[in-house]
Amino acid sequence: MKILSIAFVMISMFFSSDVVTVEEIRDSYKYCNASKEKADHFYELTKKATQNDGAIFEGYHGAALALKASFAWNPFTKLSYFNKGKKMIDQAILSEPDNIELRMIRLSIQSNAPKIAGYYKNIDEDRIFLINNVESSSPNELKIYIEGYMSHSTVFTKP
Repeated sequence: MKILSIAFVMISMFFSSDVVTVEEIRDSYKYCNASKEKADHFYELTKKATQNDGAIFEGYHGAALALKASFAWNPFTKLSYFNKGKKMIDQAILSEPDNIELRMIRLSIQSNAPKIAGYYKNIDEDRIFLINNVESSSPNELKIYIEGYMSHSTVFTKP
């Protein structure tokens, strides 16, 4: 019985180190569009994180798929990744419509997607949502993260 308990603890420790946190994903999201390698790393991170429960992980994985589309060379593969990604993002927002971080994810994808993709209809809605809700965001790290996005995004600097 003692050996079984030790084995269980060892297995638990092995698998618990494999858990991806939303903070790790946020850090990776800041730089994921810089190169294909960073986009692939972000994709793998979010893929692993989908085992976690929560719409935020689904939303980030959808963003990773949409980003993966931008680095694909085959037009059919591009379209497939992008459509799967936007579907995941929209599904996450349907389940948590007041989640400011999910709105930020959708806004960042829509504002950078080519118009031909047809995924731009929520830009104004999400921009206004962020402006109206960023001050009341918590925890403070999330507020700082979203304010950082807002300060660098052309969606907030264009008249």
